[in-house]
Amino acid sequence: MRRKNEKGFTLVEILAALTILGIVFVSFMTIFSQMGVFNARTESKLETINLAKKELSFWKDNPLPLEGTTGITVLKKDAASSPGFIIYQYTRQDEPKYEYQVKYRVHSDLKPFVESSVKLYRFQISIYENGREISETFGYMEEGTI
Repeated sequence: MRRKNEKGFTLVEILAALTILGIVFVSFMTIFSQMGVFNARTESKLETINLAKKELSFWKDNPLPLEGTTGITVLKKDAASSPGFIIYQYTRQDEPKYEYQVKYRVHSDLKPFVESSVKLYRFQISIYENGREISETFGYMEEGTI
């Protein structure tokens, strides 16, 4: 009687294993390339969110910051197109060159707790690139600071 040598793998088993490994490898490679694109978008979004917060801080520190401020190339003030708001649109000379839009609510939208409490006015700062909004932030300013 002949004894079969069953040590090792057959050619069919090796080809099946290589095919399965290839499918898994290809799927992982597509995930990694998509993660790179997602990370680049997230990094850009974080950068513009920080710019919007920096701009909000600038507005809070400087009442009427756009009148006579250097570093601003284009300035448009619009109080007619959106009733109840004053809208400033401008770009800055420094890099990166984004378009900024600051939407200031003319009347306080928060009810004061007591008669002597401070009235707060809402600001919305949006950052645009090539006419497309890429980031925005909101904040409040006290009455009389702008």
